[in-house]
Amino acid sequence: MNQLPAVPALGLMLAIPRERVQAMLEAQIAKGAELIREKAASPEAMAQLKKRSWDWTLETCNALKESFSSDLVSLWFSSNVFFQPSLKLNDFERDLDEFPPVIRGKIERLYGLNKVLLVIPEPPCGDFVAAQFHPRIYHCAWRPFELGHFGQAINACVKELEDTIKEVVAGNIQESGAALVKQAFDAETGFLCDKEATVAENQGVTDLLAGFMNRYYSMPPNSVLEIQSTARVLSVASYLMYVLDSRKPKKPEKEVAPVDFEFLKD
Repeated sequence: MNQLPAVPALGLMLAIPRERVQAMLEAQIAKGAELIREKAASPEAMAQLKKRSWDWTLETCNALKESFSSDLVSLWFSSNVFFQPSLKLNDFERDLDEFPPVIRGKIERLYGLNKVLLVIPEPPCGDFVAAQFHPRIYHCAWRPFELGHFGQAINACVKELEDTIKEVVAGNIQESGAALVKQAFDAETGFLCDKEATVAENQGVTDLLAGFMNRYYSMPPNSVLEIQSTARVLSVASYLMYVLDSRKPKKPEKEVAPVDFEFLKD
């Protein structure tokens, strides 16, 4: 039996949106269940099954590292599972007895995380951090920022801003970087140009976003940067993301016809 607690005693915090973590856990649980359902008929088949188990464990560990702010979650998942050892002398028969409890123990740990997922804080946490960082910028850049990969964090911000603009223009603009920004904010044909705002305001937003793209679009991911300057770049990217949110065209609300209930009629 798995003697470790269902959930590690850690101050957990999610590093990516909760829906993605839940989908990942459910997918890895399903893959683990497939390993248990398959019965090895020979030592060679058991060796292949063990290899698949190792690949599944490694894949799950990498997914947990991306999903939680602490690497201890993946270490807790991959730690030894305690079970009653088999007393059979044949190696193959002993593996047949011991393999299922090991996989079940790891699946139970994933189940435990999935059960408490709703109460694990999702970033950004706290009013101050939430006000400073846009959720999309936080989710894409906070993990590399914590690890000290500042160039990667800035690259993630730039890509997230560019992807947001491309979502709005829906493939109608093939440019990238600053050229994409200028066409998207064009006064006549731009999808993100606010017709109610002044020309100076639209031009100011365009110059600010295009300047950000020009400055950081081609930054090498291994750039040596200070933590203070990187944090300021993330704050600027968050502000620009909020600006894009305010410029997105609003979908017209569809009028819903009233429902006539037969039992209310005379």
